[in-house]
Order: sequence, then structure tokens, then C-alpha cells
Amino acid sequence: MTNQQLIEQRIKQAKANLLLEQPYFGSVAMLQKPKLNEDIQTFVSTPEHFEYNDDYVESLNDEELSFLLTNSAMHQALGYSNRKEGRMDWLWTMAQDYTINSLLVNNGLKLPDLLLYDERFDTLSAEAIYKILEDEIDEDKHTPKEVENIRYEKMPEVNEYDQDPIDFEDMNQQLLNKAKLQGDLPLGIEILVPSLDNATITWEDELYTIIENSVKFDYSLFPPNKRYISQDMALPSLSGTRTKLVIAIDSSGSIDGALLGKFLSEVESIMNTFVDFEIDLLIADAKVQEHHILYAGDELEYTIKGGGGTNFEETFKYCDENIDNVTLFLYFTDGFGKMPQEEPMYDVVWVCDNNEATFPFGRVLSL
Repeated sequence: MTNQQLIEQRIKQAKANLLLEQPYFGSVAMLQKPKLNEDIQTFVSTPEHFEYNDDYVESLNDEELSFLLTNSAMHQALGYSNRKEGRMDWLWTMAQDYTINSLLVNNGLKLPDLLLYDERFDTLSAEAIYKILEDEIDEDKHTPKEVENIRYEKMPEVNEYDQDPIDFEDMNQQLLNKAKLQGDLPLGIEILVPSLDNATITWEDELYTIIENSVKFDYSLFPPNKRYISQDMALPSLSGTRTKLVIAIDSSGSIDGALLGKFLSEVESIMNTFVDFEIDLLIADAKVQEHHILYAGDELEYTIKGGGGTNFEETFKYCDENIDNVTLFLYFTDGFGKMPQEEPMYDVVWVCDNNEATFPFGRVLSL
């Protein structure tokens, strides 16, 4: 291996460790790709890359490298380039580093030498820190020369790049929603993202969290999560023992083509995201019309049978008689039909487009 390959292997391993120890920070760090840049002294954060000097990275231990990767990604995730509003570049960069580093230190990450940290800024936003630093300039406490001696590089403006960058802020909001749902938000993140309390968690976010929590798993970079391949991002997939997931799709006459297509699209997304799940797909109206066994990468090319009434009881009866070791049962439906009276031994989630529908057991997600 070349020196660059060894460093990038270290970076990959550091991100994998972050995913296990600090899931939110690890997921954010995954959004940036490493890129060698021998024209800089330390590192640069760009909308696409964590650009690094190889000698500098080699001077860091693994914990310090994890800190640096997270720091770089958080500069993009928090949208600081869009929040500058006429502030001085060097001082705004300093304020960003103070607030990000406070967040990381207070969540247990190891601060590398010579990076900015001051505990008096632990509960402040970058905007508030900037104002304090600006007031201190007259006292000669902070100067551009001082910033040049600190071991980080200027964060480039987004418009310095010809290609469209990843929508880092949007991806970060999705990751924050997921962390909030799972109770894994970093300590103090609400200070940096004031809108977090009002963030909307989509039914897809909640569904994916339920699926993930239904089985013990490990993060794996190989194969990558196919859900983000189209965005040219290799986020981790979930790996572990193969788990039985049953998905039933209501094909009764009350389900129109558009809703049926949405159901099938989500099934395909689930199938290609959770690569170690074996999925039993049931197409059912008054009875189960079709039963398919699906794995990641399979294509859904079926002529859906159905069109009659809906009998949920028959679907659960079929499942109990024909499918063993069910971990989780998802039922995509409009909620109209004969309900079962007995609750099964496995977890059940109803994904429904009818807010007025009621179900005798299980969890309900509204489309």
C-alpha cells in the first residue's frame, strides 16, 4: 500500500469506529470524502472533501483523527458558509471552531493539540462567540496573525466550487431527526441547531429506526448502503445475522395505483438498505394472493393481484402458518378491512395513509 492508501484506510477505520461510539458524529463524518492536498499544512473542510496534509494526519493518534474528521464535517453540516453575513473571515472561522470543538469535547472526543477550545464558550452559538471575540479585538487578544498560527486551514466558501456540492445541511437534518428519534442526540447540539425542537420527523425516518431497532446489528462499509449510492455517497450498511422481515401490501379495491406504487417503492428501498434482511413480501386483499421471498438487489416486477375486500385476519393467519421466526411485520394499508382479534407474538407496524383508521394492536405510522 502507498502512504496515501494507508492514511485513507486509517480514515475509513476512524469513521467506522465513530459510527459505533458516536453514531450521529460518525454519520456526519461519512458525508465527506478524504482527499490528499500537499499544498496545505493541516486540513481544509470543503462541501465535498476532508482535504488533508499527510504529514499532519500522521502526527495524530486515532482519537485525534476522529476529532478532526468530525470537526471538518460539522463545519459543513451546520451551514456556516451561509451564515457569515458580512463577518470577518478569520474571526468567523475562529468562532466556528470554538463552538464545534466545545460540542465535541463535551461529548467525549479527544481534542488535538493547538486546536481552539475555551470552556467559557461551552453553551454558546458561533454567532454569540463571534460577538465576544469581536469585542476583544481591541484588547489585542485575537488577531489574524494568531489565527494563522493555529493548526487549521481557512474553510473555503461554497461558491469556490464549480460542481454542485452535497446538500450537507439537508442530510444533517435527516441525521439529526433520526438521532432525536433514537434518543442519541449529542449533548448540547440544540444550542447549535435552534430549529431542532421544531424539526419534523418523517414517517420514513421513524420506520427505518423501527427496522434498525428490531435486530442487533453492526455497521459495515462493504457493501455500502444502496440508499445513497445515487448521490455518490458510500454510507454504511447494516450487517449481522440475516433477519426475517415480513411486509404485507394491501392490494384491495380501495387502494389506487398511486398508493400501491408508493408502497412498492418503499419496499424496494427497505430491501436495498437492510442488506441482511430476508423479506417475505405478501400481497393480500381478502386473502394472501402472492408470497415472494426477497433479498437486497432483487427487482420488484410483479403484476399485483387483488382488487377485492380486505381481511387482515387472513393475512396474519397465513403468516403464522407459513413463515417461521418473524422478527417484524410491516403492513402497508389504507386501514379498511376486517381486523384480527389476537395480537401475534412478533412486533407489528401499520403504515397507513388514513389518519382515521384504528388498529387493535401494534404501532401506527401515518403517511
